[in-house]
Amino acid sequence: MNTQTLKTLVSATVLTLLFFGVVMGAAMGCVMLNARWSPDLVWFPVPVILLLIITTLWAERRWEIRLNHPPDIPLLRIYVIAIAITVFGSCVSATQGVLTDKVRAVELYNGDVIPLFAITYAFLMSVFAAILAEVAFRGIMQTRVQKVLSLWPAIAFVAFINLIAHRWGLTLLYNAVGVFVILATWTYLRWVSRSLWPPLVAHALHNLFFAAFVWFNGPIEFGKLSGEVIAVIIIAGLLSLSITILLAKDLHRVRLEIN
Repeated sequence: MNTQTLKTLVSATVLTLLFFGVVMGAAMGCVMLNARWSPDLVWFPVPVILLLIITTLWAERRWEIRLNHPPDIPLLRIYVIAIAITVFGSCVSATQGVLTDKVRAVELYNGDVIPLFAITYAFLMSVFAAILAEVAFRGIMQTRVQKVLSLWPAIAFVAFINLIAHRWGLTLLYNAVGVFVILATWTYLRWVSRSLWPPLVAHALHNLFFAAFVWFNGPIEFGKLSGEVIAVIIIAGLLSLSITILLAKDLHRVRLEIN
């Protein structure tokens, strides 16, 4: 690795983590101000959504993070790939969760707030975090990193930095491999689609789906899943991986030729 490559990786990491941290911190500041000043009136979604839109558009204008769809990319196929590759990553993560007795619950606001505040926070911030992560890691970081690294090292680097940027605890520590895999799948999706939209949409819908499922059905205790459910997860993972490989094969080849 030459000096210029190292400088690019370091600068991309610092810039991305700074962007992610500042925007997330500002959003959480809005949430806390709302909870402290007027807990009976839920107004934090307005500034939080505006903040996300403004910073995303600014990142696109400043770093060209690819908020567009290349005209030669078949949209239907790329979004089927997005669904399939996300299911694959989720199944890998769930399989590890079975082995580590992982419990997936809704992240609630740590404070005395009304039910509307709680449910709004659980759903909105789940999607907010997903979109912000895509803008930061698959947008700002990957756009820079893939200029100096080949495909798989770039994917591993971006996914790893995205992984360590999570809030760490025993649950994440014991399930880091599964989380890394799903982050890597979205990084690959960003590469093969040449657009930030497919991983952004996939990540947002993934978080929204799990937030809704857990909110209405209770925490998912992976260690207590039946053998039949585990078998379905494994089969779904293998099937979704096969679909991804089949549909992405020629797009992958074309993408390599472009490089």
